[in-house]
Amino acid sequence: MSTTAPMSATESENSEGIQWHIVGDWWDLCSCDIGCPCNFGSDPTLGYCEGVLTWLIRTGNYGDVPLDGLAVVLILRFEGNVMEKNRQFGWLLDDRADPAQRHALETLVTGKAGGIFAAWGDLTIQTDGVEFVPMTVSQNDEEWKVEVPGLVQGLGGPFRKYQVPENDTCRIYNAPRPEVTPGYLTVGQAALNIVTGVFGRNWDWSKRSSKHIAFDLQGPGSFSWRKPLT
Repeated sequence: MSTTAPMSATESENSEGIQWHIVGDWWDLCSCDIGCPCNFGSDPTLGYCEGVLTWLIRTGNYGDVPLDGLAVVLILRFEGNVMEKNRQFGWLLDDRADPAQRHALETLVTGKAGGIFAAWGDLTIQTDGVEFVPMTVSQNDEEWKVEVPGLVQGLGGPFRKYQVPENDTCRIYNAPRPEVTPGYLTVGQAALNIVTGVFGRNWDWSKRSSKHIAFDLQGPGSFSWRKPLT
């Protein structure tokens, strides 16, 4: 286990000068009411948020190290606004990664390679750790799923109620998301959101909020939440 905290965007240095690029799908399962006020920069429903956040890398690389098909999962808690410095979290990383991929994934998520993960340092008060664990992660238009045996049971999907057309979804465009850059966000509901003994955290927030957004992230350039995305 590593307990290295993410560095801020201004502090981060990629000493190896390695370019990275990851493309895929991100979703969360959280304690907020469906629709999640955090989507609009408002405070979470309960005044705090507890959630499971997943990045499924469809294609990606860290220098010449391929990252296709790997996943990272975040176990998160914060009190107050989604854009404040209040985050407490730990990372669960895909144990299918070989040694080079493990180094790449840990370097990325701890902010050492710059980009959007380095900007998390501006929002973080405590990092619980980084662990490589077996996991099953999948996403399609109807289901986004994450399972870590004995630790995490997560299943979300589009929320369809009150006039959402058949076979369509409720979407928000350019919602301010600190986990990924803005894009089309699908409003969802968590069928399952159960965490058992992960970094000392336990909850069952099933039947509450979920959301999905595709991501296209790269580095090592700096990134800030304090100015519009260019």
